[in-house]
Amino acid sequence: MSTKQQTLSWLADLPEEAEVWRELHEDARLLRDVAAAEEDVRSGRERPLAEAKKLLEQKWAQRRSMSA
Repeated sequence: MSTKQQTLSWLADLPEEAEVWRELHEDARLLRDVAAAEEDVRSGRERPLAEAKKLLEQKWAQRRSMSA
């Protein structure tokens, strides 16, 4: 039996109302989000914090100058 099959079998045995379902869901969502973020980094779709701040400051400076 594969690890996936064994895990699914254990999960199938849990009662529907078990609190562990919420915890498992949150853990799985976090792992999925981390994997997506890692893929963004590998693909060059991320921006360093300093660059993001600079872009936002420029955007807001433009908005202020347009409304003045």
